[in-house]
Amino acid sequence: MVFRSEREKRLWLAAGLCIVLIYSSLSVARPAAEFLRERNLLRLAVALAFLSAGGLVLWRLLSTRVNWRVLGTVGAIGVGYLGLLMTIPMMPEERLHFLEYGVVAALIYLALQERRVRFAAATTDANDLLVRLPPFVTAVFVTGLVGWIDEGIQALLPNRYYDIRDVAFNAAAALFCLVSVKLVEWARRHE
Repeated sequence: MVFRSEREKRLWLAAGLCIVLIYSSLSVARPAAEFLRERNLLRLAVALAFLSAGGLVLWRLLSTRVNWRVLGTVGAIGVGYLGLLMTIPMMPEERLHFLEYGVVAALIYLALQERRVRFAAATTDANDLLVRLPPFVTAVFVTGLVGWIDEGIQALLPNRYYDIRDVAFNAAAALFCLVSVKLVEWARRHE
């Protein structure tokens, strides 16, 4: 693939790195979760992962110019994530799907958006399929596919198994994160 900007390249590389990290941790994730569970630290570790991600998002937002509408939107999204994660019956480690695949979806979406912006500025290759597809739908689809492959790999591992619920969690994580990104984009446009 020919990248249209350095930013697009960095976003695709970051998405690819996240996917490699997810796939490469599949064989050790279950023993790590059991280790933490036996010490009553699993819920704390998952909560810290989400707090760290939320803190990173907030730090990134506050490093730019934002107003009350953006901060309120981010706060509402945080409450939405908390409500979603508290009401869906799942094991603590399954909640990490929303973090992992939310990040992957956001990076893919941002890369597709960057490609589209650069394409509009250059107007060179009218056959660029990635530019013609809607970034939101494409990012959800690609992230869902990545999550499905994740489960396929797990079916081949001796200490893991294929779970269609996890495929749905991965796709839901992509959708929820991208709706959140669109809400923040909307709030930024109406500053």
